[in-house]
Amino acid sequence: MDLIGGYLLVILVLFSANIALLLGNYAIDNKKLILTSLAFAAVTFILLNASVYLNATLLFLLDYFSYLFFAIAVVIFLAMFYLVKNDEFKISLYLILLTFLISIILFSSQSSLNFFEMIIYSLLVFIILFVVYQLSKLLHHAKRQYSVIIGEFMCLASILMFIFAFTYFSTLNLDYSMFSSFLILTPTYQLIYVIISVIVILVIGVLLNDSKGGIS
Repeated sequence: MDLIGGYLLVILVLFSANIALLLGNYAIDNKKLILTSLAFAAVTFILLNASVYLNATLLFLLDYFSYLFFAIAVVIFLAMFYLVKNDEFKISLYLILLTFLISIILFSSQSSLNFFEMIIYSLLVFIILFVVYQLSKLLHHAKRQYSVIIGEFMCLASILMFIFAFTYFSTLNLDYSMFSSFLILTPTYQLIYVIISVIVILVIGVLLNDSKGGIS
């Protein structure tokens, strides 16, 4: 996988999880949830394919991806700040959705994803949206306010984008011939594991919180 494709994968995971958590504030039955997840997956697949034709037009963006990561981090932070301060999900959801769509177009236009990888990425969006929305039901039983819990996840996502912004050029200029095939994991993949671990720890923490509250 190319480097930009790896970054795109992380962005799809983060934004899909963010969107699912924000949608968790609204009651959606399983049938509507499946249709919603399918719609997001379909839009993702269409944008991934359509963006290929923008490769030459947006080629200059490669030198500005560091600033693009920084802009994404700022948008996520602003969405988080508005959500926590006002306990209002709609504006934050719109901000995340808009950034999600723009990010797909910009990053996929400079990636080297093939048709099969585009299908996998789209399926990943469907799975994350569906699964994270189901998990969000547990967070409503936590002692802390739901918006605050989502805000913490969004804050972590913003920090991750800041890390990408400051390390993009260093990662781009890495000499991958120095690594063996077994150790060819880039920082992008390591960060994916960190994100997954954070989500697992968050869910476990909520469950432990609830169990202690029930005992007391």
